[in-house]
Amino acid sequence: MSPRRAALWPSPQGRPEHTLALTLAACLSFGCGPAAPAAPAVARPAPVDAARLTEIYSSFSYGNCQSGSDCPAVFAKAVGADLGPSGKRPGPNPRATMKNPDPEWLPEWERLPESEARAHYTYEALALAAVQRSWSRACDEAYRAYDKAMDERMTALDRAIAEKNRDPNPYDRLGALLALEPEEPKKEGMGEFVKGSDAVRYRWEAAVFEAFEDTARTFVYSFDAYAPSEALVSTMRPRQAEAYERDAFCLDAAAGKIPGVKPLPDTSAWDTDVRGMVKLAVPTSRAQAVEQRRKELTTQVRLKFQKAMLPDPKLPPGVRELEIANISRFERDGRAAVITSTATREERAGGKTVKIDETVRTTFADWPSGVVLGPGDSVAFYGTESRVKDTTIRSTPELEHLSRETALEAKHITRLTAKGQTKKYFR
Repeated sequence: MSPRRAALWPSPQGRPEHTLALTLAACLSFGCGPAAPAAPAVARPAPVDAARLTEIYSSFSYGNCQSGSDCPAVFAKAVGADLGPSGKRPGPNPRATMKNPDPEWLPEWERLPESEARAHYTYEALALAAVQRSWSRACDEAYRAYDKAMDERMTALDRAIAEKNRDPNPYDRLGALLALEPEEPKKEGMGEFVKGSDAVRYRWEAAVFEAFEDTARTFVYSFDAYAPSEALVSTMRPRQAEAYERDAFCLDAAAGKIPGVKPLPDTSAWDTDVRGMVKLAVPTSRAQAVEQRRKELTTQVRLKFQKAMLPDPKLPPGVRELEIANISRFERDGRAAVITSTATREERAGGKTVKIDETVRTTFADWPSGVVLGPGDSVAFYGTESRVKDTTIRSTPELEHLSRETALEAKHITRLTAKGQTKKYFR
């Protein structure tokens, strides 16, 4: 065969007729049809601009979320990623292309998935970290303002309490302490950091209780209902160290329990899978420690007031409320006072007239300063009858004439009328 012919007819393995035969065999085995068009190329999403994401993250605030449920989508859109209506559309995943933008608030960055299909987890973690970080800073600022104001209020109250406690007169002392009462508890909502049930309230309640005890008037405190309510005892606490107080403050603020402090957005609709990868404003372990400490403090406060918080308070045995109206003599002896009253009355007993000339002598261990009683004045008090002595002046079948001397010991004045002016003492 000539060289030219050999060039036109290659070796059997490469001959045209051989190739055709192989093609026909393949068609018989698998079927032949029109050639399938090539699949269009899918444009991959552009990688996230790391510098832009870091800038957005740094400025993103809990206030950027209209509601807690839209935070990841709002964050992703701000950096140029569209997660779609479901919030789970595949997209550029920052975890695959950049370093951790905030190791403090994203300590588990390396655990986040890198695929585009699971990019929404990364945006959820970024949004949650930004929300927790920005709200934590706002709460720190609110706590600092609270702490400063509380220090000022406590200092002023402590000074006033110390001043009033120096007064040796129980009526003046107790009256002055009661006049220091801070804001009253709010029925619609009490809180450890809410005026009316906060540490200032506790300090005042404790000071008043201690003064009643110190002046031997614990029974008055209980019987006349000065003890705090169960709701208040369960809420108020003395001031605590900052390590506890800041976290307790922010836990309440997060739940919207502190007036003037915006609550933390509710992210529970989407943060379940990434919550453990993000630092929280109050870490779970700290929240648990705060709740345990709160239980301990509630027990301590309840024990403080327990003996005066009686369901059905009564006066001590032998003590009753008495009143003297016919004053004939008033004497002061230092802190003490003695009132003498006289009266004559007649009774019928078994067909006989009983005439009693009664003299009542009442001793007050303490007496309100600046008060002098005279004829026509009156005083009501808690007291006991210490002695009664009857002396017969005359006795006939028709008349029994007695002279009765009664000694009373006053425990506490409840009402006093002098010169037409009535004053109640702590009722």
